[in-house]
Amino acid sequence: MPNTKDVSALTTHKILILGDTGSGKTTQILTLPGRRYVHVFDQNALHSLRGADIEYDAYMPDVVGTAATSLSKGKGDRSAVGGSDSYRKFEQEFNERLVNGFYSKFDWICFDGATTLLDLVMDRVLTINGRYGQWPQQDDYGPVMMAFTNICRNVTSMGKSIYFTGHLETKQDDLTKKIQTRPMMTGRLVQKIPLLFSDIFASDVSLDDKGKPAYRIQTIPDGIVRTIRCSIKGLEPYENVTIDFSKPVEGQGLGGILAWEARQPKVISG
Repeated sequence: MPNTKDVSALTTHKILILGDTGSGKTTQILTLPGRRYVHVFDQNALHSLRGADIEYDAYMPDVVGTAATSLSKGKGDRSAVGGSDSYRKFEQEFNERLVNGFYSKFDWICFDGATTLLDLVMDRVLTINGRYGQWPQQDDYGPVMMAFTNICRNVTSMGKSIYFTGHLETKQDDLTKKIQTRPMMTGRLVQKIPLLFSDIFASDVSLDDKGKPAYRIQTIPDGIVRTIRCSIKGLEPYENVTIDFSKPVEGQGLGGILAWEARQPKVISG
């Protein structure tokens, strides 16, 4: 049977990086080594990735209805406005690619915009239920959570390096009044989805002493950001991942951290 003393640095990583808009999550894809493929759900992602040698498909949100509706019986116009095909397109292509070996030629499979992907799943569920463009009801959330969980389970079981981006939301505990952040996900997904990833980082950006943006990732949890896990030994609690675009980008930032880990000697137990 296998023994953990024979385990060296991971050859693949399953990374979930969470942070506010503009904190550099998408741009770190540029630093990852090897051949990359991106499922793009965030409309602004291509601005960050343009010019790089990265293959992608984009699944953007459909135009939703803007008519005001009421949840009260017999009030308001409750007819469905249009329908959503974005998630159906992704679902069909994703399932086909799982079977035909499409992903095998890539070193990294990236999903940019998990928060928006959840919205697309909800759009599809509402379309199926004849309520597209209207406020979700309680029985709409179960199918959304199941579909998103199945996507993540399939992706993280590929044996490939995986990179997901998502957002954080701030919550205050009703009892203790403490402020904490957590993944912006539906219901139990907040606890379930992080279990599928080997590394969960929080990203942020601030200005350095010269007034230039400094990007970093948080590698250990604290009292505010709890959903963090790091499989890479020897990192600082906050790692600088700022990119110098006057130099080759691959191997900087997060890519540089992964390259550094790969060079570390295997730890042998006494």
